Amino acid sequence: MTVVPRCPRRTKAGAMCAYPAGLGTSHPGYGSCNRHGGAWPQSEEMWKKAMEISRQEDVSPVDALVGMVRTAVGRAAYVDGVLQEHLRTHIEAGGSALNPPTEIKTWLHQSRLERKLAAQTAQMAVNAGVMTALERRLDLEGSLVADALTAALDALGLDQEDRMRALGAAQERLMLGEG
Repeated sequence: MTVVPRCPRRTKAGAMCAYPAGLGTSHPGYGSCNRHGGAWPQSEEMWKKAMEISRQEDVSPVDALVGMVRTAVGRAAYVDGVLQEHLRTHIEAGGSALNPPTEIKTWLHQSRLERKLAAQTAQMAVNAGVMTALERRLDLEGSLVADALTAALDALGLDQEDRMRALGAAQERLMLGEG
């Protein structure tokens, strides 16, 4: 049985959209349908980039979009690290933090640009429906794990006390993985 991915957005009434993911867009099978912003130029641009990366890197388009956000945030963090190091050196040499040299001002400008790009990339990924799609995928994976655990416990024929102890151990292990 083939499961057709659904548009990850909700209707005005709050129900999950019933249309296929990417319906009426250049990215069928992924992201929001055309009725929920999937055909917006920004969404189309992000999915086009994601499809290109997914082919090159052999990852899903959703993972490619998440990677684009991580890369943008990483670049901003790198520039901020360079900026902090230059500012620390400047202050240690007797300079004022309120009057940085031109070199630091250049890095400060670059930091602002990288942060803006990271925010825009994240917003475009959200608009493309990737975060909702990830949420749905994680919910599905969680349901599959719960179903598998229930089936395993049923097969063992444990009494209620042992079953609760096993579920408690599984929950404790899963909670350790979150931190």
